Amino acid sequence: MKEYVIIPFHVHADKVEEAKKVISELISNVREHEPKTLLYKSLQLKKDPASFIHFMIFADNAAHMRHRSAPYVMDFVKKLYDLCPEEPYPIFLDSVDSCGVALQALENG
Repeated sequence: MKEYVIIPFHVHADKVEEAKKVISELISNVREHEPKTLLYKSLQLKKDPASFIHFMIFADNAAHMRHRSAPYVMDFVKKLYDLCPEEPYPIFLDSVDSCGVALQALENG
């Protein structure tokens, strides 16, 4: 069963570019090492560039646990938390319904 997670977080205003760099490093590692991470999307709020939301879809709980325990994820968390005034926290979600071309690609891929 797929697992859905969002993590909203805010970084210090003078650390936005540094945050974007560590985010890109993380996503590069996820892309290379996590075929069962179906989606890892980093979004930046337009009205508040120091605020971000990470949205993830994992194929199953095992994929989620592999992601969370990966050394590069632990390194990312340490770097990111140093940039944040408050510790980010994950929000775990259940899917109710969905549609769209991107969804079809995820389910058929």
